[in-house]
Amino acid sequence: MSWATAELGTLCRVDYGVTASATTDPIGPRFLRITDIQDGAVNWNTVPYCKCSDRERNASRLQAGDIVFARTGATSGKSFLIRDEPADAVFASYLIRVQPSAKIHPPFLSHYFNSSGYWSQITQHARGAGQPGVNATSLKSLQIPLPPLDEQRRIAATLDQAEELRAKR
Repeated sequence: MSWATAELGTLCRVDYGVTASATTDPIGPRFLRITDIQDGAVNWNTVPYCKCSDRERNASRLQAGDIVFARTGATSGKSFLIRDEPADAVFASYLIRVQPSAKIHPPFLSHYFNSSGYWSQITQHARGAGQPGVNATSLKSLQIPLPPLDEQRRIAATLDQAEELRAKR
């Protein structure tokens, strides 16, 4: 089946996180970093905190449906869907956040970010010598398949069920 495509930047808000130092002292919001995302999950109890301004906190607060990307290093291009809203958390500047609009179902988009079509585009857009990275501009230019919303929900539900079965085995 052939669906329309759209640039990610027309479907989502794409932005960078907070530049701060992580600390175990509870002096501000939780501070999600690349290293806190392990095996497709985050243990929020072990995520450190950071000190940031109210403006940064409000602009970078993570919400259910947000998808964060590693933008540098060995995991560049890997993504993580925030399924359940953390109590008070922001994301670090080495992550890029994508906030889907009402035009695209976040779990569908998250599954697309694990597809060969996505990885092919990421490989083409990666920049840098030693460890290529991805920036917000290159993410915004990615072509995303855009089936009708009901179809997006059906596809995501089917893929979620397949992941649950794989995890059980």
